[in-house]
Amino acid sequence: MRLGRYRSALGEAIRRRNAWMAIALVLAVTDAALVAWLHRVDLREKTILVPPVLERAVWVHGDTLSPEYLEQMALYFAGLALTYHPDNVAHQVRLFLRHADPRAHGALSARLEADVARVRESHLASVFYPQSVRTRGHDAVLTGELRLLVGQQSVESRRASFRLGFAYRDGRLHIAHFEEIENHAGTPDRARAAGGT
Repeated sequence: MRLGRYRSALGEAIRRRNAWMAIALVLAVTDAALVAWLHRVDLREKTILVPPVLERAVWVHGDTLSPEYLEQMALYFAGLALTYHPDNVAHQVRLFLRHADPRAHGALSARLEADVARVRESHLASVFYPQSVRTRGHDAVLTGELRLLVGQQSVESRRASFRLGFAYRDGRLHIAHFEEIENHAGTPDRARAAGGT
């Protein structure tokens, strides 16, 4: 009698163990499938931005920025740095530096603050009329007409190209560098000191 009871209890324990092993096996297989899926799927957030000052929708996907975003931001920052007069140059520079990459802030600030003093002393004004914007990676090259004025008198008008390098970290776009570049057969290739503010 006892032997039959023990065999019945043993059989019941083996069935329960087998049921739990089957459940554990199913869970292990589904976990492995989930891990494989996570490695293949891009789970970075893609954000569509349509600020009121931009003309077109732009997007940011992980660390990748849409060319339209870089183009519109390059036009905005070039306007701050290259279109000014003695009364607003300090404000323009403050706005520009607010977006400077922390790694480049010191060098940009020193150069632009020196330019503010020069602009005020000489009563200089500048207007930049962009004609084209090209983007590559996180860089944008703007080409257009740069006019310099002293008081109301135009003293220089020339075709100029400027490179704006951006860094995108922690959901923010930073200005990593800003410089005037020389054009050779329409292709910017050599950099020189910035000639804007």
